[in-house]
Amino acid sequence: MKKILYICAVGLFLCCAEAFAEVSFEAGVSVHQEAENAALAKENAMKTAYREAFLKVAERLTSKENVEKLNNLTDDQLIHFIKETDVVAEKSGLNVYMADLNIKIDGELLKAYMLENQMMEIVSKPADILIIPTYADTLYPGKVLFEDGNIWREVLLSKGVIKAGNLTINVIEDNLSNRAFLTAENAFYMSEDVFEKVKLINRAKNIYTVHAVRAGGNNVVLVIKPYNEPEKRIVVTDDEKDPFEKAVQEMVDYIYNMMQQKDAEESSYSSKINVQFSYKKLKDWLDLQKKLNTMPEVKKIETGAMVGGDVSFGIEFSGTLETLKRSLQENGLTLIFENGHYIIQQ
Repeated sequence: MKKILYICAVGLFLCCAEAFAEVSFEAGVSVHQEAENAALAKENAMKTAYREAFLKVAERLTSKENVEKLNNLTDDQLIHFIKETDVVAEKSGLNVYMADLNIKIDGELLKAYMLENQMMEIVSKPADILIIPTYADTLYPGKVLFEDGNIWREVLLSKGVIKAGNLTINVIEDNLSNRAFLTAENAFYMSEDVFEKVKLINRAKNIYTVHAVRAGGNNVVLVIKPYNEPEKRIVVTDDEKDPFEKAVQEMVDYIYNMMQQKDAEESSYSSKINVQFSYKKLKDWLDLQKKLNTMPEVKKIETGAMVGGDVSFGIEFSGTLETLKRSLQENGLTLIFENGHYIIQQ
């Protein structure tokens, strides 16, 4: 029998940790169990509650088929994933136990287990922008995404890595995880649940659904829609060559301008976090300060205590925390939140 702890998955998990950051790993559960006595009733109720909470959390990360596989874990195996149990209310009798519980799952262990057992397909590198390309033709009913006949997706993939200034644009991968949640029908008006899963699987923050409609030989209508925001309709006409080529450039230009506007809005306010950094040599700390001071997002560094190779300091920065994280990564640095405080690693 495989052990629950999979050490070899840790490295893969660390590179994907940021993608899971916004997923909740706790679930509320109500139980009502009867048995020969109150103690046995409570024991059985807790087993039921742990399994229900565990599966609720797993549903946020993977497909129904994989959740069914996780349900095959024994109670002894499953208990390893339980991190904390809060009793909201409880009542017991001679042979009954009832309770409302809030159960927290060990997210790190669950993700490592799922990655080790290939229950989650994660792209190797996150993109600045993820494109979900759907396609339709006015001569035929319906639209397609991963199915055969998506000419628009094929055109985008033929471009390889698409760049817009300093931004990278990726086309969503055709894999089992994406197909489990995303279709041509729900891609344009994604529910919050589908959006969170697509964002998680693809390690993407900025997601655009771009629907292309061929309207005659020389015309393509693009409908560009960020999640939960208004759509933009662009009519592309090219009498000399394939209008899809021009459509790609129109899409890139529009999204780039949208992202520039978003960055400008984010940079209009400042935030501050307290950070810890561990160094072996003082030079490491001095080098870190130099890197931070070259970053446009960093407005001010306030050095605090320095004890035994650890330094605490404040970073005042413009824009959002995600913008700061991205800039740190570009400079070979990682910002993590652990045990109640931020840590910079290089």
